[in-house]
Amino acid sequence: MMEVYEWRNDLLSRSMFFNNSEVKLDEHKAWFKSYLKNPKKVIYIGILEKQKVGVIRFDFSKKNNTAEVSINLNPIMRNKSLSLNLLSASVSLYLKNKNVDLRARVKNQNLPSLIIFKKAGFKKYGKSKNWQNLILRKQN
Repeated sequence: MMEVYEWRNDLLSRSMFFNNSEVKLDEHKAWFKSYLKNPKKVIYIGILEKQKVGVIRFDFSKKNNTAEVSINLNPIMRNKSLSLNLLSASVSLYLKNKNVDLRARVKNQNLPSLIIFKKAGFKKYGKSKNWQNLILRKQN
């Protein structure tokens, strides 16, 4: 939990989040605890050779049968070409027992995330002034 908190408050990570304010430890603890208890939410932490690579979150919405996907890398694991594998493996694991579309919102300036989501099969379905909406359609 502390690693995810530290990664969340990393300056570069924060600049790519839609809510880029620094999170206080007590707020993060409460969020993390409630996130783990919520059956509509799934969080994976990728590990490679005992080193934590990053975190992938899936937030399911029954309303439109989708899950929003987000990724945040451990800052010391950036620029090692690990994010695509982390995203792809997490998507495969999540979809193993789910039949949903996956969506992601990525800031236009976050080129690394835009590239990995597109390489993982996500397609652009909308764009705003500040971000792109991406989707990975469920397999029928």
